[in-house]
Amino acid sequence: MPTCTAGQLRSLTSRIFQAAGVPEEIATKVSSSLVESDLMGHDSHGVIRVAQYLRDLRRGMVDPRAELQVLKETPTTALLDAHWQFGQIAAAGGMAIAIEKARESHLAAVGIERCYHIGRLGEYALTAAEQGFVGMVLCNTGGRTVAPFGGVGRTLSPNPMSYAVPAGRRKPFLLDFATSMCAEGKVRVARAAGKEIPPGWLLDKDRRPTTNPADLYDGGVILPMGGHKGYALCLLLDMLGGALTGHGCACLPEYERGNGVFMMVVDVEAFRPLEQFQDTVDRLFDEVKAGPTAPGFAEVLIPGEPELQTKEERERQGIPLPESTWQDIVREAGQLGVEIDIH
Repeated sequence: MPTCTAGQLRSLTSRIFQAAGVPEEIATKVSSSLVESDLMGHDSHGVIRVAQYLRDLRRGMVDPRAELQVLKETPTTALLDAHWQFGQIAAAGGMAIAIEKARESHLAAVGIERCYHIGRLGEYALTAAEQGFVGMVLCNTGGRTVAPFGGVGRTLSPNPMSYAVPAGRRKPFLLDFATSMCAEGKVRVARAAGKEIPPGWLLDKDRRPTTNPADLYDGGVILPMGGHKGYALCLLLDMLGGALTGHGCACLPEYERGNGVFMMVVDVEAFRPLEQFQDTVDRLFDEVKAGPTAPGFAEVLIPGEPELQTKEERERQGIPLPESTWQDIVREAGQLGVEIDIH
């Protein structure tokens, strides 16, 4: 399993995208987003996606020169058309608009349609929290790999959501997960690494429980997180990300591909002084972390802390890549004439 520094991966993947015709600024931002996901331990949204992005570029499914278009706007809302720009660019642009509107009006909601894969949602929610706002990001996805509660058909998608809340002396709260038992990308990572997945995630094509990640790509299905609760959230996110934005719900004929994105930003100062709010959040975290730990746990972690711990470790020790992911990158670099300077 090759290990690379974040800087090496950013440089290499950016040069690969540029060689494929992506403008330098866009390539740099997309590469940085992918590598940041790897640093945070979200390998499912990291450089494992490079080959997929390049394949879709060649198919004309991504337009790296597209610009966000405002379709409808009020002082507190905006509906945007991404015109199939890289999702990292579109989502960052949408969040910037939402934050600016929240500064003026204290509350903002932004929807984005026709958006290519936006990657790790927590990246955009955290942008809001780092500026003293509460950020929410959700989207629907394609693939139809998730069964509804009470069913076993490939009907829904592993629609994800993220919330970020600013703290004071502590790092922000960061919730970021799919509404299914796992994101499809986590199954992809396990398959690339030749590892089994935990029991309870998948059913195979005969609808029997399985721990083999390859079974998902042979007609298997992902189960909803927490049974009926994850199923309900999955439907909610499809309605907000797909129906409300006009992007389309993933199981309906009008859905094409990519992500329909819905964001909200709340100005804490509209309710109480930011410092008071942050102090309360800090004391809440302190109380939660001070409690006794369960067997096998060294400490109680606040959502977002596991990712930060992984980032600190990988910044010191490098980012491990499955051999198949590395070989995909090497192959793409070779085809595009990009020199690999990682040894």
